[in-house]
Amino acid sequence: MTALFRTPLLFLLLAIAAGLASPARAQSTVADGQKLAFDRGKGNCLTCHVIKGGDLPGTIGPELKDIKSKYPDRNELVAIIFDETKRNPQTMMPPFGRNRILTEQEISAIVDFLQTL
Repeated sequence: MTALFRTPLLFLLLAIAAGLASPARAQSTVADGQKLAFDRGKGNCLTCHVIKGGDLPGTIGPELKDIKSKYPDRNELVAIIFDETKRNPQTMMPPFGRNRILTEQEISAIVDFLQTL
């Protein structure tokens, strides 16, 4: 096989492998998001919200359930976590992204988790 034919074949195989790995990666980000949401020192969502599977939840914020139906636009949920004060200046929710409490990657993982609720 010539080098001309090997390169596209290599790219095709890599693309197929990446597609097969994406469900595992998605499960990983969901698990990472849950860990962050339940982490009292980082995401700390349980301080204010009831979340299925969480211990000692708070009641200041709404219960986090049926999230995907409430927020079908993923970007809206990302924006809420990043800085809810833009949408609701009176909110008690910390601006996790604006204040660099969470990175964009961490917020994305939390959104992945929340969308499974």
